[in-house]
Formats: sequence, C-alpha cells, structure tokens
Amino acid sequence: MDLRNRLNESESPYLKEAARQPVHWQIYSEEVFKLARELDRPILLDIGAVWCHWCHVMDNESYTDPQVAELINSLFIPVKVDRDQMPDVDARYQSAVSAITGGGGWPLTGFLTPDGKVFYGGTYFPKTDQQGRPGLISLLPQIADIYAKRRDDVLKSADEVMQYLREFESKTSRAGKIDEEIIDTIVKSAVDKFDPEFGGFGTAPKFFNATMLRLLAEEVGRTRDPNLRKTVDVSLDRIAQGGVYDQIGGGFHRYSVDRYWHVPHFEKMLYDNALLLSVYLKNYEVTKNELHGNIARETADWIINVMRQLRGAFFAHQDADVGPHDDGSYWTWTEEEARRILTEDEFKASAPYFDIRKLPEDIQESPERNVLRIAVTPASIASETGITEKDVRSLLESAKAKMAQARAARKAPFIDSTILADRNGLAISALVEASLTLKEKRYLEAAYSASEFVSKNMIDEKGEVAHAWSGNSIVYHGLLDDQVYFGIALLDLFDAMRNDDHLAAAERIGQVLLDDYEDKKAGGFFDRPSGRKGEGLLGTKKKPIDDTPTPSGNSGAAILFDRLFAVTENKEYYAVAERTLEAFAGSADTLGFYVANYARALRLHFGMRKNVR
Repeated sequence: MDLRNRLNESESPYLKEAARQPVHWQIYSEEVFKLARELDRPILLDIGAVWCHWCHVMDNESYTDPQVAELINSLFIPVKVDRDQMPDVDARYQSAVSAITGGGGWPLTGFLTPDGKVFYGGTYFPKTDQQGRPGLISLLPQIADIYAKRRDDVLKSADEVMQYLREFESKTSRAGKIDEEIIDTIVKSAVDKFDPEFGGFGTAPKFFNATMLRLLAEEVGRTRDPNLRKTVDVSLDRIAQGGVYDQIGGGFHRYSVDRYWHVPHFEKMLYDNALLLSVYLKNYEVTKNELHGNIARETADWIINVMRQLRGAFFAHQDADVGPHDDGSYWTWTEEEARRILTEDEFKASAPYFDIRKLPEDIQESPERNVLRIAVTPASIASETGITEKDVRSLLESAKAKMAQARAARKAPFIDSTILADRNGLAISALVEASLTLKEKRYLEAAYSASEFVSKNMIDEKGEVAHAWSGNSIVYHGLLDDQVYFGIALLDLFDAMRNDDHLAAAERIGQVLLDDYEDKKAGGFFDRPSGRKGEGLLGTKKKPIDDTPTPSGNSGAAILFDRLFAVTENKEYYAVAERTLEAFAGSADTLGFYVANYARALRLHFGMRKNVR
C-alpha cells in the first residue's frame, strides 16, 4: 500500500470531501493495520460525518494545512472513518477515547498502536494551542516521541483502556430476573431529569431523547398518570415551539445548544425525525393535542418530500451549513430579509410570532440572523395589533408560504444520499404509524416504496440486511440494528397491509439474528455477526443495550421476536425475547435513563405473557 490520500476510492461523502487534503488519508481496513505494523508507526484515526460542523472546522483549519499534513504524513498512518457508514467502528473507538478523556463526540481523534488499541485521544483539536486545548502542531510530535521513546508506557496505557472496555461491557450486560420494577426505575430516572419549565431532560446542550419520550407517552396512554403527561406534553410543546424545530419547512434539527430549545445545531437527521414523528403521533393519539398532530404531519411531509430518493428509500441526513464558514444561514433570517418578501401586515404578525428582530444575537458568528421560533400566540398578537385572531392566523400562513418559497431559492445544505437500512427501518415504521393515525394513505405508500428498495437492493439470499448503500451498490455489511429495525418495519407493514411477504422476510431476518448474532452462552445479541473478523477494535465483542441516540439493538431484538410471536404464535420467538431481556436485567436499572427502549421491550413482553400457554 502506497502512502497517498486514497479517499477518492470511497463512497462516503465525508471521506470524499477530504480527498484533496494533503494528508495521506487511508480507508479503514486490514491493510492499514498491516502497514502500520510494517512501518512501526502509530495510527492517527479521525472519525466524523459529513453533517458534523466541527469536523468541517477541523478539516479546514488543520488537515488542509501543509505544516500539519507534513507532520502527520511523516509520523503517523492517518485513517479517516465515516461514523454513519461504519457505526460499529465508531462505537468502539468512542468508548475507548471516553475511557481516557471522560467524553466523546465528533470529530473523534484517536492515537492508536499499530494493532488498533487507543493510547491517547480526544475530539476537536485546533491547529495551534488555543484556550487550554493542545494544538496539532505541538501535539503530533509529542505523541510520536512518546510512542518511540516510551513504548512500554504506551502499550500499558492501551492495555488499560482495553481492560476498561471489557469491564464496562460486563457491567452493562449483567443477567438477572425481569420484573416491572425495572420499568418503574427507568421511568423515574426520566422524571428526575425533567426540566419542568422548558421541557426535555437536563440542561444545555439539550438532546431530544426521543425514545424516552416515546416510552413516557406510552405509559401515559396506559396509566393516564398526570405527572407523566405533564412531562411529555411540556417537552413536546416546547420542542415544537423552539428553533430546534424548522418552523418554515417542518422537521427537527439535531439538538439545541441552549436549555430553551431556541438555537439548534442545524443538521437534520433522518433518525431524529423518524423517532420524533413517532413520539408526536403517539401523544396525539393519546391526548388529541392538535399542535402535536400538526407537527407530526409536517415532519412526515418533510421526510417524504425532502429525504426521499427517486427509487423510494430515504437519505441519511441533511447538512447544517452550505459552506465551511457558514453557520445555518439557509435556515435563519435577518429582519431585512423578512421585510423584503412580506407585506406590512404579514410582517406585523410574523415578527412577534417568530421573534424576528434586528439584532437577536442568536448566532454568535452572525448576530443579525434570527432563528425562527414561536414566541407568542396569535391571540396575543391580535390583542396587541387590533387585527382579529382569524386574520392573524391567515397572515401567518401566507407569510410562512412566502418564506418557504424564498428559502427554496437559496442554496440548500447538502443531503447525504447514502441509504442506511436501520434508519430507513425507523422511518418506515414511523410513516406506517403516521398513515394509520393521520389517515393519510400517501405515508403508507412512501413506507412501502422504501421497504421495496431495501428489500431488492440491500438483502442477500439468506435474508441478512446490509447497513449502507451508496452510489449503486452496498458499501458496508449488515449490523444488528439493520436487522432489527428493518425487521420491525416489515412487521409494521404486515400489520397495515397484510402482505405475507413482509412477514416471511421478517422471519428470515429473525433467523439471521439467531444464527449469526446471538450470544449462545449468555443471551442477547452482538452488534455485528459473531463470526465476522474485524480489524483494530472490531474484534472486541459488544452487546449494546443503551439508546445512543437511536434505540438499542438488543431491546429492539426483544421487541422484534415478541412481535413475531404475536403474529405466528411460535413460542420459540417468545423464548428468544425473554432470554434477551434477562441477559441485561441485572444492569438495566443502573443504566436507567439510557435504556428507555429496554423498558418498552419489557412492557411489551409482559403483555405477551398471557398468550403463552
């Protein structure tokens, strides 16, 4: 393998963006580790994604710099990974770097021994030392010098990280007896973190935790508990009214940088929107809250209108920015831009409603740009302006239509055309639910088209689902979440359409899970087939139970098998679900907030018990 930048050989948009960088980037493979051993060099691992703002920052200020590139090329074997296309690689190295630093994220920067073990790492590193962060110019020679002169210390550190990973894995997959108290503990962990004023959980930055919200909405439907209902209603109201929701085009940005859901990181992820669509639908079904029904409809429309490719499947995500120095300009508005396209009355209604000001200082880099949010009610605008509430609502509708048309003329952020099976599964399930709840046939038709694409292009003869499809072919093999969430999507389609082909395909996926993914000794499922060889840390066994932020593959597997049991009455499926849940019952209550989908799986399983004879 010659040392040159090889990223043009990849189908990853994140890797292709770096193909012209002077760094001799390699693609993660067995050959990379072989080369590192032959040259006796440490590996510099960069893991990121095309939607990641700080990944672009680090690329543009550091990896395009000739001085940084020269240091990397002379001292390291540089490897770049797309976390969306290789989530199993990302999961392991996130855990390893977190063991050293106490946190992870993207870009993830790891320094590895030639066999792939981490001995140092972090997230974003600037080019030069800044505000307490070491810069690459000073850090790279130090790391290389330590590796050369203190090899025993480096290897000891790497082995300590590996030991930590093994211990952590054992703590999160302790077997035990399943009971309803585990569900109560998990629900209580959410209530304890609830922000009663602004909704959601914890403080800034705020993520949606959609799976937990779904669990709570389901528990509200079951118990009518007023405290749980407040937790869900306040959270969904505040999210829907905030800038984290796209008030003009529908759909949700990835998370809020503040406690108030006001200023988001602007990228839009298919999985966030699918999961939140499901939450809003469930709560609308339970409470008949019209705001939640409208948000669900707008989000479903965004998925099928913006994220669907011509052949029916759904794209992975949409970028935040339109260029390296941009900060959400496509999504935001200056007061002047709004005035230019709206009538005086439309602006008079829209400015207070969306909180459009001359200098809002919402975005640090662009203090004149407004992140649109719902700041006041139409009734309060009517009271202040003397316009009737009915006319205010009409003016807001016409203003939104004009703003949507004007925004459509702007250069739009990049949409990653990669098709990811697990995320398509989540979207299909949400759209089936939208069709049934909102009585909209077009959502079911879109879900069916996506399932047909995945079935025809991403499933092999045995029934295993591949993870990623790009260009015109599969670019990464299947993982646990792909089997589970596409399998569940097939069952959702079966429930809605009664097509036996969907049930048969779901059963084949179940058999793949039992043959290739299940831990035959301890129960539960590995995140990748147990017989598949892996480079670097991929050899490490991992049975994920936490929601990160998509629902856990193991809890999803229990749901899949219980639902197969419900349709087929095959008791073996029930037994698989039970031993999967038991495999994590000894640790689930300690993980609490982070295993909401496990609680959902338990609740479903207990509901199935009456059918077992």
